Amino acid sequence: MQKPVNMDQTHQAGGDRGLLRLLYGGMIAGILMLAGGGVWYIAITGIIGRKNWDFNTYGVGPRTLAICGGLLLAASIVLYFTLPGVKRWSRPVARDIWKDRYRYSLILPGLIVVFVFSYMPMYGIVLGFKDYKIKSGIMFSEWVGAYHFDRFFKSPVAGQTIWNTFFIGVTQLIITFPVPIILALLMNELRSTSYRRTIQTIIYLPHFISWVIMYSLLFSLFSITSGLVNKLLMSLGNSAINLLSDPNKFYGLLYGTSIWKEAGWGTIIYMAAIAGVDQEMYEAAYLDGANRWQQCIHITLPSIAFSITTMLILNVGSVMGANFDQIMNLRTAATQTTVAQVIDTYVYDMGVGKGQYDLSTAIGLFQQVVNCALLFVSNYAVKRMSGEGFF
Repeated sequence: MQKPVNMDQTHQAGGDRGLLRLLYGGMIAGILMLAGGGVWYIAITGIIGRKNWDFNTYGVGPRTLAICGGLLLAASIVLYFTLPGVKRWSRPVARDIWKDRYRYSLILPGLIVVFVFSYMPMYGIVLGFKDYKIKSGIMFSEWVGAYHFDRFFKSPVAGQTIWNTFFIGVTQLIITFPVPIILALLMNELRSTSYRRTIQTIIYLPHFISWVIMYSLLFSLFSITSGLVNKLLMSLGNSAINLLSDPNKFYGLLYGTSIWKEAGWGTIIYMAAIAGVDQEMYEAAYLDGANRWQQCIHITLPSIAFSITTMLILNVGSVMGANFDQIMNLRTAATQTTVAQVIDTYVYDMGVGKGQYDLSTAIGLFQQVVNCALLFVSNYAVKRMSGEGFF
């Protein structure tokens, strides 16, 4: 026989859930206000053309908004843990926080650093929609909407710059991405532990050499006038190789230095994934007659597939963000306005070189929006094909 439904308890439970939703809404609203939700609203109004928007006339001032948001957030959190009606939901959370309080205390400084140095500077994005004047500052510079985006896309260098960035990002991904996987699989086949560790140390070391030093080494080797390799070639009666300044050789230089410097370091993730593979699977495959190649194809690769797909998605998400340090140091006067002109270097030239901070911010924002879109598209495509995605 079923127990009769207590209508009072049902209404009480519904009221408690409503109170819980209200507290969640207060927390979200407090976070948005504290983070400057009103400032972002001003950015939107500037984009759509309301250049005469004024905080003091049409809304709450930024400082007042942040204080109100902080008070609302603090009040919502206190009520969440103290109101009797939501104790059934807040008690497990409080118990978990108290149980792992030392771990949370270790995480807290990192969260503060990320918020201060990664999220707060995002306010500077509004520079891309303003005619920035140093005397006026970010807040009081005049709104120009999408003027800087239109100015960049109509400039004669935009098409070549975007194409160079996309071409370098895609080709570097195709050429350099499989190299760490192949190296990890080859090192996994080495039976001597000391020999494998020696090889790992040798291929890891270039990662710790900066691109400035890398270019110095290349200059010492391939300089037309004083390079060791060119001196040797000329002493043998051959012509010198113009590796550093020839635009036709720039891409080869780019891919070669990327592999030499970063391929060994990239094997760390794959070696760690291979170390976690169950050794009984290899033993069973060996008893079934599988050779080392078949074990690699049918056991090792499927076992590290998630690591490969994760790294692939992250790399696709940075296709439009060509390695700035590498290109900036390897470009020369003959290549900096042709094959070596990518979005990052153009932003540097416009922002640091010419002081056009608003234009460089707009171009950088366009680049990051494209990268973000590529990240989600690649994750969706990989998940549809393999069933495994990053998120």
